[in-house]
Amino acid sequence: MDEARPVLLLLVPADWDVVPAALTELRRCLGEDYGASLLLRMSSVPLRSPMPMYVGYWPRDLQRFAQRDLRPQIAEAFSSLAWMELDEAG
Repeated sequence: MDEARPVLLLLVPADWDVVPAALTELRRCLGEDYGASLLLRMSSVPLRSPMPMYVGYWPRDLQRFAQRDLRPQIAEAFSSLAWMELDEAG
């Protein structure tokens, strides 16, 4: 039986925007370094930051390394637009 390919399901807050070059690098890293794919979904509930969920078969060590290595890349791939609301209110 084939193992399910690892997937990083990333729930992104609705008021956050994508940084295209950083998202491309995140996808590349996932595919080349971990054999995984990226699935993006907009969150239907308020979140403070993108929430990664590791879906499919991730060997324990591989998932731990991915969590460590991908955290900064996820942070670079998305930016909060909340500051724009503050500028408009002021």
